[in-house]
Amino acid sequence: MTRLNNPLWLAAAETAYPRLSGPLEVDVAVVGAGITGATAAYLLKAAGKTVALLESDRVCAGATGYTTAKLTVGHSLVYRQLIDSVGVEAARGYASSNQEAIDQVARLVEQHGIDCDFERASNFVYVESAKAVSGLERELACVERAGIAAELTTETDLPYEVAAAIRIDGQAQFHPWKYVAALARLVDGDGSHVLEQTRATKVHAGEPCVVGAGGGAVRARHVVIATQLPFVDRGLFFAKAHPMKSYAIAATVDAGAAPRGMYISADQPTRSVRSTAGADGRRILIVGGEGHRPGEAPDADARYRKLERFMQDRFGVAQVEYHWSTHDYAPLDKLPYIGRLRRGDDRVLVATGFAKWGMTKGTLAAAMLTDAILGRPNEYAGLYDAKRLDVRHSATTFAKENGRVGLTFFRDRVRPRDGRAEIDALPPGEGTVARVGRKQYAAYRDERGELHTFSARCTHLGCIVGWNPADRAWECPCHGSRFAADGALVQGPATADLDTDPLPD
Repeated sequence: MTRLNNPLWLAAAETAYPRLSGPLEVDVAVVGAGITGATAAYLLKAAGKTVALLESDRVCAGATGYTTAKLTVGHSLVYRQLIDSVGVEAARGYASSNQEAIDQVARLVEQHGIDCDFERASNFVYVESAKAVSGLERELACVERAGIAAELTTETDLPYEVAAAIRIDGQAQFHPWKYVAALARLVDGDGSHVLEQTRATKVHAGEPCVVGAGGGAVRARHVVIATQLPFVDRGLFFAKAHPMKSYAIAATVDAGAAPRGMYISADQPTRSVRSTAGADGRRILIVGGEGHRPGEAPDADARYRKLERFMQDRFGVAQVEYHWSTHDYAPLDKLPYIGRLRRGDDRVLVATGFAKWGMTKGTLAAAMLTDAILGRPNEYAGLYDAKRLDVRHSATTFAKENGRVGLTFFRDRVRPRDGRAEIDALPPGEGTVARVGRKQYAAYRDERGELHTFSARCTHLGCIVGWNPADRAWECPCHGSRFAADGALVQGPATADLDTDPLPD
């Protein structure tokens, strides 16, 4: 049984902002209405700027709507890696900036009375194997060197024993759509605009900048690109951050059966656990994990089954109500890229590389980009400089990741030449990539039985896409672009649909 995406956070999501329908002029154009873009737009409007917040789909319909929505500095085992690669001071900046982001969300929730199920909670990074405890103890020492108050404990509110856990108090969790939708409502009006179903396809950096979109153009003094990987990539971010896919499931449970802490396992396989408020005093249990590169081992059903088995075995939950998957981008040195798209040009700004911890990093990025536009100093600007490339710490990773992309690019071009029968045998609702003659085709048979075929080359840089049956979507394994079954672009960095390409007679 193919499990189609039905994310918990978007179950009741409903927004109705207009499309861009002509020319528009504002102080700042913000592209992408996830947590980064919506927060930046809110902060800029609060500072007196007029803003246009552009979203290709609906508010919060991208990665922000497909998260586990933890607000924490406890990003698994990151601090030892940071200290080893970029030093103690950088690790301290990473910790303090993420904690400030948590506190900023808390302030905005209180200031505006945002009903988003915001809860303070402790975060736990745990191991179940006794052999892994020594590694967790070393991580705890690095967490403390980074300035975080933490403790090692074996006491949790999980229904199974752990060998040890790093506990960090003062963290939080929330409902991301309710939060981002509230920020969007605060942005819209008084000379500022929220525009949905408006895909930006190009940015001209000038005086003013011009953002081209399907329904017209937005002229602005500054542009913020908050679209995960930038769709205008003069900074070559696709070569400095690689996509990673992950999965989550959720089910309603009795309140007493749901943990109130937030958890992530440091041993393998990684499991993320938290709960959120449900109806009638019950809780909704969320379990995530099964990370991999897009397009690699794409059996999403098998990955969902593993999460379901974990939920059944550990929590006794047999009926899962929600399934969803998403991907984010991991930077070379564990630090996101926040700042100028091009060196020496402060008009077009970008934020990317959140490595699956986008709720805090997107919030801190929004604050940093707001400071940059307003001409205010920010103590983290150097740490997260989008134009950095620390060769000492990143060269090996850069070579490895881009070598993998090159291998994928080559391997996909030497598929066996017997794909016509595979395409002809496609059942309704399924897709495949196969070679016919000298070409690679992405073929999808819709529910009516009609076959649709496209060039399998991603319109970004030409990698061969793969079929994701759970999402009924095409995914690029190189840089993470996604296309609907009918070839329509869903997510960049590509900016165009797959090319329709009929099979030869």
